[in-house]
Amino acid sequence: MEASNLSWQDALSRLKAGNQRFINDKLNTENVDTGRRQELSAGQHPFAVILGCADSRVVPELVFDTGLGELFTIRVAGNVANSSTLASIEYAAAHLGTNLIVVLGTKTAEQ
Repeated sequence: MEASNLSWQDALSRLKAGNQRFINDKLNTENVDTGRRQELSAGQHPFAVILGCADSRVVPELVFDTGLGELFTIRVAGNVANSSTLASIEYAAAHLGTNLIVVLGTKTAEQ
């Protein structure tokens, strides 16, 4: 299903389900093989935008158990929306049809 055909509610449900698989150590290995890479050569249709911290310990594609091309991920120190990140988010929404934007924060042991 292309992003433009997926409601934000359905996209959020997919993220939650993927996160539950991650928590339960039941990661899915679909959508990461040669066939998927060939599909993506024709274009991308991510179902969610994730603005997250550049923290190497939190990889959105793993945390939400998604495959190649399913998330439009923007990572920057402090998960801050500056002009560059906003332009990327606007691109995903306007040109790729992505209906869900998530700002992903992280909590460390020090907090």
